[in-house]
Amino acid sequence: MIANLPPAASRALAVALLLGVAGILYLGLAQPLIADYRSTQQANSDMRADIARYRRVGAEAASRKSALAALRQQQATTEGFLPGANDALAAAQMQNRVKALAESVHGELKSTQVLPVQDDGRYRRVTIRAQMVLNLASAQKVLYGLETASPLLFVDNLNMRSRLNDRRRERTPSANAEDPLLDLRFDVYGFMRNNKTSQDQPAPGARPEAAAGAFDVAKTGGGAK
Repeated sequence: MIANLPPAASRALAVALLLGVAGILYLGLAQPLIADYRSTQQANSDMRADIARYRRVGAEAASRKSALAALRQQQATTEGFLPGANDALAAAQMQNRVKALAESVHGELKSTQVLPVQDDGRYRRVTIRAQMVLNLASAQKVLYGLETASPLLFVDNLNMRSRLNDRRRERTPSANAEDPLLDLRFDVYGFMRNNKTSQDQPAPGARPEAAAGAFDVAKTGGGAK
């Protein structure tokens, strides 16, 4: 039948058949090979980029280790926690802070008492109880100073009582109806890291060393101004 076609038609049919065979070969053989080659090229490019990134990370390993060590050291000495090697030192520093605040506003610190230390998971809660005499403005400054400075301290069990009708106000010339003196009592506590091992923990029911009795802190010229 093909032999009966005109020469031009025969040549066109032959070209069409050749193009069809070439297309089939391309789709069946060449295209998958080209796609695989491109995929391999992309994988190689990604691998080279990963290797370059890993080399950069490896070059930064020493500096990152130093930064990590610095962060761990900073975490171990976080400003928010009470400093001191033990509970007694931490409590003493809290007492000094309360005393300094009372003196800064010309108040009279009557006494401070270290309360029993409490374990709170990975931390130890150190608490002191304070009593002072000062006016309202000074009391606000003391409480603000306790709760805003570092290390972090928290005020609890706050009690204020006016001394306007107290006979002892006669010894303090600044006591008057407009600005009466106050008896201020409160607990203040902070946290320190609990670094004790199980062998170092006190026996159940035992009082920590920091839980000493009350002691009075005498201050000359203690009237509030």
